[in-house]
Amino acid sequence: MKSGWANEWRGIFALALLTGAAPTRAQAPRVTSVTGVAEEEPKIVAIRIVKEDGQILSDWPSGIAVETGKTLDRGKIADSLRALYRTGDYADLRAVVTPVADGVRLDFLVRENLFFNQVRIEGLTAPPSDASAAAAMQLTLGQAYRQAAVNEGLERLRETLREEGLYQAEVSAETVPHLEAHQMDIVVRVKPGPRARVGIIQLKNGTEYRDTEILSRLKMKAGGEITSAKLQRGTDRIRKFLVKKGHLSGRAAARRGNYDAAKNTIPLDLDVTEGPRVQVTLKGAKFSKGELKKLIPIYQEGAIDADLLEEGKRNIRERLERQAYFDAEVNYTTETHEVKSDHGAVRGTEEIITYTVERGDRHKLVGIKITGNRYFDTELLRSRLQVFGGAFGSAGRFSRRLVDSDVQSMRTLYQANGFLDATVEQQTEDNYKGKEGDLFIRFVIQEGKQTRVASLAIQGNQAFKEDELLGVVGSTPGQPYSDFGVTTDRDNILALYFNEGFPEASFTATAERVTLDPAAQKADAGRNTVSPQKKEKKEPAEKDSTPAIEQAEAVRLVYHIREGPQTRVRRILIGGYKHTRPGVIRREVHIKAKQPLREGDVVESQRRLYNLGVFNRVTIEPQNPSGTNPEKDIAVLVEEAKRYTVAYGGGFEVQRLASTTSPTGAQIQAAPRGILEVSKLNLTGRGDSLSFKLRGSTLQGRALLGYSAPNTFANPHFSFQATAF
Repeated sequence: MKSGWANEWRGIFALALLTGAAPTRAQAPRVTSVTGVAEEEPKIVAIRIVKEDGQILSDWPSGIAVETGKTLDRGKIADSLRALYRTGDYADLRAVVTPVADGVRLDFLVRENLFFNQVRIEGLTAPPSDASAAAAMQLTLGQAYRQAAVNEGLERLRETLREEGLYQAEVSAETVPHLEAHQMDIVVRVKPGPRARVGIIQLKNGTEYRDTEILSRLKMKAGGEITSAKLQRGTDRIRKFLVKKGHLSGRAAARRGNYDAAKNTIPLDLDVTEGPRVQVTLKGAKFSKGELKKLIPIYQEGAIDADLLEEGKRNIRERLERQAYFDAEVNYTTETHEVKSDHGAVRGTEEIITYTVERGDRHKLVGIKITGNRYFDTELLRSRLQVFGGAFGSAGRFSRRLVDSDVQSMRTLYQANGFLDATVEQQTEDNYKGKEGDLFIRFVIQEGKQTRVASLAIQGNQAFKEDELLGVVGSTPGQPYSDFGVTTDRDNILALYFNEGFPEASFTATAERVTLDPAAQKADAGRNTVSPQKKEKKEPAEKDSTPAIEQAEAVRLVYHIREGPQTRVRRILIGGYKHTRPGVIRREVHIKAKQPLREGDVVESQRRLYNLGVFNRVTIEPQNPSGTNPEKDIAVLVEEAKRYTVAYGGGFEVQRLASTTSPTGAQIQAAPRGILEVSKLNLTGRGDSLSFKLRGSTLQGRALLGYSAPNTFANPHFSFQATAF
């Protein structure tokens, strides 16, 4: 970006020289009156964007400050240079003024930008894979090509190769421009050289175990090839060994030393610490060792702290509550002491974590009651509960966490429907009706006043009519008001805009309380006595008996939309294919030229291309995404999968075969079996495949030749398959 701004100001400086210091070339001579007073600047009769070789790119450019028919203004020319630079389409801009009949012609001399397309890696020996190496360079599809970015990418690639032991790798890049598409391919040639080998392994053993036990789990010896995956797997094995021995905070880290180019070796410093041995005991309840490890998260996290121990306490209590021990109490204590060997030497420390459980009596959830609800039907609220009462052979489902979750769920439901001050309280009654062990839960709801939308105004919409936006809006006049409803409206409106090519669309909302006259408020309250969930017809007497919902001050909503520019598709550029026919790819791309760039079309195009089964990766990105020019070229880059696949396997089969001497007799025979499968993808470039399967044993042999072609007759609903035995 810094070099880009330097180019811009260099262009402006050139403009100043051309329009001031070099009047014979840059500007027409001013017309001077007989009194010697200079008259106005000459008029601009033509404006062009021209390449340095003279090719005219545009005769009437838009989006710039200067205009034909107006006088020459240096400030507006400078603004126009900035505007052209911000489009991202041009670099090295200059302005040249040439005298012509009736005025001057203003030419903007530019160099067109190229944009990164395909990055190909040649000569690399895995690991890393070609895809990983290309990703390490971080040259994003569609971004403006800069040599500095390529150099930085090569340095990142060298670092990745060193991580994989290729310290002697030589890397170079060649650029392949495609001027008609404004694209630049990068071909990276790698001479990997020999992979470095492990030198001396220095072990810093901070454990009670012998060095040989630790090194045997590293599984890396001096002279073996070194890769990042081998190092990671080795340290993981050491850590798992320590955890299995009870050292949950055990650590193993392998650091590389200085590379020895003469010997092509790299020394390793292996630092292993065990931490205290951890022993977890549970008193007052019985859980299997595997279940206890799932309940107490110190095993998953590999660390011990108060938060993890508290979470384990809550998990154990909830498990007991779900077993109907609703009064269960769980506490824990920690104790650390030294562990000595048989000879009396200190061998390390041990931390004992003891969870103590007081289960109490077993209970049964005999009933659940919901009171205070008028707007929502009781059955609707019950259907949302996670707790439920006991039945024959079941004590029900209950825990403090589930009850708290149900309380929050009902409160959220009311708030989303305009009851902004609604409260829900749970009351638990033990030994219900004097029967020991019976539990009864009561949810007490205080709905409060309901807030509704008085009016809704949508401002700033140009691309969509108001009726179209109202079709995805829920907070319309007369409907309940809530922050949740406004958030949902925002997401729905922005989804419409994003899918119509408005990536910079933004949404803000303002809400203002308004006071309705008493008559209108009373009428509104009368209309809202029955919940929207109650679809059944009510009798008049039943309607009169239902208490009215008290209404709070209504809200006047205003949705402010800033659409921003609409991104449209100029053309579609397809690349990366070798064997696939371009027509097959174009057929699956739902993005259309001269149409808005819709997110839904991008996702659908990727899905259809992946469904062909011949591509490892499909990337669809706009060229020059940060440029201000709303007309974008869309780059579709595919990476083809390997065409040939060989699979093999073996097994053992047992069959009951008919006897050759007795029609009613049979005998059981067994034999080993081998399987071989060879397939070729993308046989003719249409996404079709040919496969040959062979299965043989001493009992039976079978060969199968198959051909399949998706999207027959260019229709995704048809596919062709043929099989020959």
